[in-house]
Amino acid sequence: MNQPLFSVIIPTYNRAGFITRTLNSVLSQTWPHFEVLVVDDGSTDNTGEVVRSINSPKVRYFKKENGERAAARNYGTARATGDYVTFLDSDDLLYPHYLQNAAESIYRYASPPFLHLAYEVTDSHGNSKVKVDSLKSDDISIFIKGNPLSCAGCFLRKDTAARFRFNEDRQLSGSEDWELWVRVAANCGLKTDNRVSAALVDHESRSVVQYPEDMLLKRKELALQYAFADKVVKEKFGRYYRQTESYWDSYIALHLILSRQNKKGMKYFYRSVLNHPPSLFERRTLGIVKHSLLNQVR
Repeated sequence: MNQPLFSVIIPTYNRAGFITRTLNSVLSQTWPHFEVLVVDDGSTDNTGEVVRSINSPKVRYFKKENGERAAARNYGTARATGDYVTFLDSDDLLYPHYLQNAAESIYRYASPPFLHLAYEVTDSHGNSKVKVDSLKSDDISIFIKGNPLSCAGCFLRKDTAARFRFNEDRQLSGSEDWELWVRVAANCGLKTDNRVSAALVDHESRSVVQYPEDMLLKRKELALQYAFADKVVKEKFGRYYRQTESYWDSYIALHLILSRQNKKGMKYFYRSVLNHPPSLFERRTLGIVKHSLLNQVR
């Protein structure tokens, strides 16, 4: 596959103020063989007008009833014509060599089912905060401690994308990517390219923190239930179930503490450590302790 065609799928909901910059980053690719599918998940702002104002034959716009990100990504995948699909949130950015790097890795790995390119988290001014650029190919144990992958960076070969879909259970929303990546990596492996090729933009309008306790707990239960229902996942990750559950408890703890619910958050933190004592020394623990103390002095 020397000249792969890429389908860049962008789900969006009320992101009229961000999506032009995102689309321009895609249209600035050095690799010429790609299409862009913008799936408007029931926006109530002028997202459609903004997208239609971008004059490019590469961009296709679809509007559907709101069904959350998983459904929007699946909708786009079903209409994609590329050899590979890749996903991009409508407020994040691709660097110019994103698809070029992917094409080179696809050639290097002989058309892998699942490929991930490195990315960074930046602030709204483009200053780098974190880089995820040290993942090892076929080290699927990374999912025991969380989800280091960003949708911007993940490539699924066409047949893989048809076989493995995002779970559309709305109560899972926010963790549907972890659940999918675990299944794909367990069944197909994971190849990596550690050249930073995309940016996840951490801006004030990003709404990934404010979740009530019951919603976070339900997401944990569903993510584990759906992922471990897969025979191969159960086979490869079964002995790490408690460690994986510990990760989810620390995830809930951090989100509750970030929303200033210290007492509830610490309950899940203690549970996480009891389930897997080494989690006390994970990087996330520093975040939990730091924000817990900040909450107390506010």
